[in-house]
Amino acid sequence: MRLQTRLVATFILLLLGVVMIVGIVVVGSSRSVLLGPIDEELVLVQSGITDKLLKSDDLLKRFTVTDDPNLPPVKSAQAIVIVDISERVVSAQSSGFTDDPDPLPGIEFFADLVARGGIATIPSEDGTLNYRAFGWVNDEGEIGVLAVPIGEVDAAVDGIVRTFLLTAAVVALLGGIATWWAVRRELRPVDQMVDTAIAIAGGDLTQRVHDVDSSTELGRLGTALNEMLVQIEDAITQEKAAKERLTNFIADASHELRTPIAAVLGYSELYRNGALLEKKDIDNAMRRIGTETSRMERLVADLLLLARLDQPQAMVPVPVNLAAVVRDAVTDSQAIDPDHPITVIGSDSVRVIGDEQRLTQVVANLLANARVHTPKGTQVTVTLREEDSRVILDVVDDGPGLPEKDADKLFERFYRIDSSRSRSSGGAGLGLAIVAAIVAAHDGTIEAANQEGHGARVTLTLPAGV
Repeated sequence: MRLQTRLVATFILLLLGVVMIVGIVVVGSSRSVLLGPIDEELVLVQSGITDKLLKSDDLLKRFTVTDDPNLPPVKSAQAIVIVDISERVVSAQSSGFTDDPDPLPGIEFFADLVARGGIATIPSEDGTLNYRAFGWVNDEGEIGVLAVPIGEVDAAVDGIVRTFLLTAAVVALLGGIATWWAVRRELRPVDQMVDTAIAIAGGDLTQRVHDVDSSTELGRLGTALNEMLVQIEDAITQEKAAKERLTNFIADASHELRTPIAAVLGYSELYRNGALLEKKDIDNAMRRIGTETSRMERLVADLLLLARLDQPQAMVPVPVNLAAVVRDAVTDSQAIDPDHPITVIGSDSVRVIGDEQRLTQVVANLLANARVHTPKGTQVTVTLREEDSRVILDVVDDGPGLPEKDADKLFERFYRIDSSRSRSSGGAGLGLAIVAAIVAAHDGTIEAANQEGHGARVTLTLPAGV
């Protein structure tokens, strides 16, 4: 059974229970109120019956209605019956009209009525009428009963009962409709959550619970569910992206290692087969083997560095004067290649929180990238500044700039602008990927674009230190 149906049924049963309790109380109270005057009259009559009266026929004469056919019908308000010890009627006077008397009280209840000694309700002989009555026993052992019919009281009480039954039916119907509407309205977010969960189970992670009201418990649940779904979708998306990056990473790493390995194996095979006869050929083969081995060593070192940077807490952050790091990197770059003049603009003290060695590697790689991809004599400008608790480092060159299609992929692993993969214009394509990984580990950002009036511009942003 659905939750909505259970709630509606429970509320209807509760309403019916309340109406039933109220009805029982009202019916009981109404019956007591209606029987009150009758019982008071019977109490007065009962107290007026004396021993003398019990021994004579005056009692019967007192309540007997004259049955004269020449007179119009007369109504008696009470019935009196006297029976002997064999429960045979000695004398009786019916209540009601003389031409249409009421059935006498049931004789089989007389003994119990006397035993009670008070006023009680007994049925008539045929069970069609109830009486309020009291009984007594005279000296001869005869039992006398005085009874007042309460048909009108029973009719009134039956009318009240019918009214309450009708009211209960109407209340149950209207209450059920109102409850169904309210429950359906309030549980609409639950239906949406169920539909959303079914859709998500089917693989659609974009589904969300809509029309949530954060002021209600279900609304807050829907909001929390949406937030959880966002996190799950992000986690799955990140996992897919990570798997894709890993696949590409393995493919590219295999490609980069295949060439030097093939070269080493080739020279080794030539030497083993005796194809290298001259000393100069052997020396050249050994030199090439050493060069390719060094290349593989650098590639493996870069791969290990990237793997470490992908792990949490890859670095221990300390206060670092980034301006000093930039100055040292610029000095080293000009010593390596004096043909690329470098200008530094900015304060002498700009502090960040980070790993000084890794930050030095970042600046050195950016300057090396500018040297490799620009002609000799190209001006390079390094600008360092602080804005809104952020440190911004710009490396701008006056070279030919970046192809538009390469700007967004520049920091991907193994990506090189030179599609021929020649070694003359760079290494394995990991330098800028390492830079991006180090920046990300410092909670920073990096982007590349073309500077209007200049060449390429790489902008690095880091949180400012204390």
